[in-house]
Amino acid sequence: MARAEAALANLSGRYIAWAEADLARLEACWALVMAEPDQRPSHLATLFQIAHDMKGQGSTFDYPLVSELGQRLCRLLETRPEALEPMAALVAALGRVIRERLSGDGGAIGNTLLGE
Repeated sequence: MARAEAALANLSGRYIAWAEADLARLEACWALVMAEPDQRPSHLATLFQIAHDMKGQGSTFDYPLVSELGQRLCRLLETRPEALEPMAALVAALGRVIRERLSGDGGAIGNTLLGE
């Protein structure tokens, strides 16, 4: 158990670099969603995969906001793929969490992001 906890602690230091890379992919994909409406279904499928990966890792590394926002983005993509404005807000919120290193509950900013 101690070795597993030590390994997880070691990976935690690398998480933010992974999250930043995922965010770059997410934002690039979002730009394509908006720029190429004829390819939107394909881009939305890719966006779902990226968000799904992000949500799966966030809580493990003390970024539950990434998991929660990623989950919300996935559900929106599944149920309302035409809802571009809320999707844009979720992509922006994920960006803020990662760029501002809002770990844990994110405090007041985290509450605001979840409320929006």
